[in-house]
Amino acid sequence: MNISLRRYSGMLLICLAGLLMSSCSSEQQTKANDFTLHSASGSVSLSDYRNQVVLLFFGYTHCPDVCPVTMNNVAIALRQLTVSESDRIKVLFVTVDPKRDTAEHLEKYLAFFHPNMVGLTGSTQEIKKAASMYDVEFFIEDNKTDDAYEVVHSSFLFLLDGDGKVSDMMSHHTKPSDIAIALRKWLNALPSASPK
Repeated sequence: MNISLRRYSGMLLICLAGLLMSSCSSEQQTKANDFTLHSASGSVSLSDYRNQVVLLFFGYTHCPDVCPVTMNNVAIALRQLTVSESDRIKVLFVTVDPKRDTAEHLEKYLAFFHPNMVGLTGSTQEIKKAASMYDVEFFIEDNKTDDAYEVVHSSFLFLLDGDGKVSDMMSHHTKPSDIAIALRKWLNALPSASPK
C-alpha cells in the first residue's frame, strides 16, 4: 500500500512539475530540438522526420498501465485517419528504461499497437539529455531489486509540427478522437511532401 501510494505521489509530482514548466516556458514552442537515439533499424534523429507530424512519448515496455493505454489510444487515433494522413505521422516511443528495453524488444512491443511507431533507446545519459529537452522527468522507484522495478515518469504526448517544434501537449488521458483531431489539424498545416 505504501509503495503504491509513493508511486502515485511521485507521478503526481512529475505531472505537476511538467505542467508548471510547460506553462512558464515559451522555449518549447519556438525552438526545434533534435536528438539521436537508436532503433532496431539503426540510429534515428528527430530531424529525420521534418515535414511530418511526430508524436513523442517517453515510457517503457514494462509499464503496467499508463504506457500501454496511451499507445493503444494513439493507435486508435491513427486508425481514425486516412492511410495517406497516417503515413505522414510518426510516433516515437523513447524508453526511460534502457536496462530492460533493447531496440529489438521495443520494436516487438510497439508492433502490437501500430506500424507507425518507432521505439528508441540509448544510454541513460543520451535518454536523459533527450528527455530534458521536453522537461520530462523519470526515476526508478525505491526499494526495488533486480529487474522487479517500476519507473516513475512524465506521461505527456508531445505533438511536434513539421519543423520539429512542440505544437501541442496531451495527457495520457486524452481520448483517441481528440488525438486524431489534433493530428489532423497539424497535418493540414504541413507543406506537401513525401513521408520518410
